[in-house]
Amino acid sequence: MDDAMAKASTTAGARNSKRVNPTQLRAARILKGNAKFDDKFFPNHDELSEVIGQLRSMGCVIAFTTGVWDLFHIGHAKYIRAGKEAARQLYPDAEHVIMVVGVDTDALTKQRKGPKRPIVPEAERYEILCELGTVDILVPQYEANQLYTLIDHDVRVISESTKDLPSDHDTIRAQCEHLVNLPPQAETSTTARIRILAIDGGIETLEKVSTKLLQAIEEARNELNGKQ
Repeated sequence: MDDAMAKASTTAGARNSKRVNPTQLRAARILKGNAKFDDKFFPNHDELSEVIGQLRSMGCVIAFTTGVWDLFHIGHAKYIRAGKEAARQLYPDAEHVIMVVGVDTDALTKQRKGPKRPIVPEAERYEILCELGTVDILVPQYEANQLYTLIDHDVRVISESTKDLPSDHDTIRAQCEHLVNLPPQAETSTTARIRILAIDGGIETLEKVSTKLLQAIEEARNELNGKQ
C-alpha cells in the first residue's frame, strides 16, 4: 500500500513538473500564430506585461502601435502591416516580431475626438483588429498616452497624421530602441468618411425638409383657393 502511494506521488510529481504555466501557454499560442481572441486580448495590463516578458525571453522583438481604429479602413490595415514590416527590417535576424496594438476605449475616444465618437464601439473594434493576421496582441488604452510607458517594446510605430502624441518625440524614444513615423497609408481617413456621412445625412435631411415644406405650401395654397 505504501509503495503504491509512493509511486502515485512520484507520478503526480512528474506530471506537475511537466506542466506549463498559463502565461507560457498563452505566449506559445501567440508565437505560433494560432491564438484566438481570448489569447490576443489583454484588458488586464499586468497579464500583458507577463506575456510580453515571456515572449521577450523567447527572443521575440516587440513592436507597438496604438490608435482608435474607428470605421476601420484599408489605411489602418496597411499602417499596421507597414509598422510590423519596418520592425522586421530593423531586426533582420529576429525570428519573430510581435505586433502589439493598443485600442483607445470608448471613454478615451470621446475625450480625444468628441462626444459623438467613436462611431464603432470598442468591443467591435477589438473583434475587427483580431481578425488581422498582422495583429498578435490587442490591449485597451484607458488613458491618453498610457501604454507606451507600460509596454516593454523595441519599436514604436506612430503616424504623421496623429495630432495628440507627446510633442517631444524624445519622450517616446526613451521607451524603445526605435521610433518609426509612418505617413498615411491611404487617401481615405476616418475623419473624411465621417465628413462624407455627415454631408450625406445633411442632404437627406434637407431633402425631407424640402418635401415637407413643398407639401405645406401646397396645402396652404389649396386652403387659400378654397376660401376665395
